[in-house]
Amino acid sequence: MRVSKLFRFIFISCILIVGCKPANYDGCPNVPSFSAQIQPIMQQNCATSSCHGYGGFAPFGLNTHSEVDSAAINTNFILAIKHQTPFPMPRIDPFLTDATLLSDSIIQIIECWVNQGRPNN
Repeated sequence: MRVSKLFRFIFISCILIVGCKPANYDGCPNVPSFSAQIQPIMQQNCATSSCHGYGGFAPFGLNTHSEVDSAAINTNFILAIKHQTPFPMPRIDPFLTDATLLSDSIIQIIECWVNQGRPNN
């Protein structure tokens, strides 16, 4: 009986004081899949023939896990996706200054993948 009260006290204290977030929590319910989520986003929006695709004008590709991982490590990848750098991406047409951003939900998927270690899954 005493252990039960102690457990309840610790549990409630944890919720009230710390928040008891799961170990993986940074606003992400789970780790996004590169092959099922990230790569299709990149292919549809970034790795086009005129931008980060094969033969594109951008200085690096975003076709493979290795390329996307490298961009996430070595560039302002998330800031660029959010258009918070002098050279923002992704622009549907890089020559239109009013090109639309990716949706917040898509940006969050990419951020979650980056923040959770950029797995090749």
